[in-house]
Amino acid sequence: MKVDPDFLVLVVDDDADTRSNLCDILELDHYHIETAGTAAEVLRRKDWSRISAILLDRRLPDSNAEELLPRLRQLAPDTAILIVTGYADLQGAIAALRQGAADYILKPINPDALRASLTRIAERRRLTLAKEHSETAFRTLVEAAPCLIVILRADDTIAYFSPFAEELTGYRASEVLGENYSERFLCSECQPMVRERLQQVLAGAPARGFENPVRCRDDSHRWFLWNAQLLTDYEGAPAVLKVGQDITALKQAQERTLQAERLAAIGQMMAGLAHESGNALARSQACLEMLAMEVEDRPEALDLIGRIQKAQNHLQQLYGEVRNYAAPLKLERQMQSLRSIWRQAWTNLADQRHGRTALLQEECDGVDLHCLVDSFRLEQVFRNILENALAACSDPVEITVFCSAAQMDGQPTLRIAVRDNGPGLTPEQRQHIFEPFFTTKTKGTGLGMAIAQRIIEAHGGQIAVGTPPGRGAEIQLLLPRGNS
Repeated sequence: MKVDPDFLVLVVDDDADTRSNLCDILELDHYHIETAGTAAEVLRRKDWSRISAILLDRRLPDSNAEELLPRLRQLAPDTAILIVTGYADLQGAIAALRQGAADYILKPINPDALRASLTRIAERRRLTLAKEHSETAFRTLVEAAPCLIVILRADDTIAYFSPFAEELTGYRASEVLGENYSERFLCSECQPMVRERLQQVLAGAPARGFENPVRCRDDSHRWFLWNAQLLTDYEGAPAVLKVGQDITALKQAQERTLQAERLAAIGQMMAGLAHESGNALARSQACLEMLAMEVEDRPEALDLIGRIQKAQNHLQQLYGEVRNYAAPLKLERQMQSLRSIWRQAWTNLADQRHGRTALLQEECDGVDLHCLVDSFRLEQVFRNILENALAACSDPVEITVFCSAAQMDGQPTLRIAVRDNGPGLTPEQRQHIFEPFFTTKTKGTGLGMAIAQRIIEAHGGQIAVGTPPGRGAEIQLLLPRGNS
């Protein structure tokens, strides 16, 4: 029989002949052997990690197995302990088994029974070490992989959640282990498809190259390309290993490419459309003005004409928004106080504020508000932000502009936060607010905030959704001062 060269057996017996007899038997099988005659001698040892098994006589001059076992379990938790006992001590040996002994050997010792018991212990030790090495290799590989890796049980609960998965989703493993994966991470539309894939894998068919988004802790979504494989025995039961490659950036690039194609098409047709529509609207406006003179004594007709003119003005504004978004930006910068710009935008929204209770407040004391900007373009930015706040808030509306000095890329910058007292932004709105054509309004093109982003970025600045301390929405601007 081939014996592990590191398998060390400690023989503990107060009888010298018994120790010698045990050593002879074990040496024939090439075990490494050390001996001790008392409990005190055993407890003086410091090298417990070296010992694979202990042959312990149940009765020693200074102790017995029942007293020693709890201490030995603490000192050598990975060491197998075999109790050596006589027939009269059999009940004591059984009690020792309940305390954690691996086996018992009856006196007089049968060499074959001893060999069989040690062989079982050695095999269990080998399997345990192999499993530990396998699990260590698995975890090292998994934890180093820049992928979202989860192991799911047959009931869709999470059995493993990799460190990179924590980083990508914002959830700690301790928060999601045992949770239902689909309910925690998938939107309702994706759940049936992913559960069907899970059942296919459990039936033995690996899944390759399927895509679905995952909901993160902050309610944002990231897209993953998945491969799934059956684990026939993970902690005693079948499970599914899912490995997801983050393709969010690719999805966003594809969406930007598609958006660029749309905008290119818009740009090609806008010049002609704007020109022709402008001429048509001008002609209809002239006709309406002449018609108004013809019916100036009929208030009902004048009211209808006024409504038509208002609708035409709105149509011209929509054409203007699309034309401005498609056209290249050319900035004409001057050193300006931003306070005068947002106040002008507020003044220009007088029609939207008519009949409402709306207040614009400023908290900018002691802050230099001068930046090198295109005041016309920047007024568009503030107009869009303020107009959205007026549309979202119920009266009384309170909009506050907060300003503070900041740094961006080592340059002096002005931070402006425009905060309202409305219901705030939904997760979907926070994620898509700057995307062209995204709108929750019944009117408009959905280009307002996309145009604002283009203008701010053309100034070398940044625009983002903020997180206000209380209720409401917040838009943050960072604008380089441009005077350094």
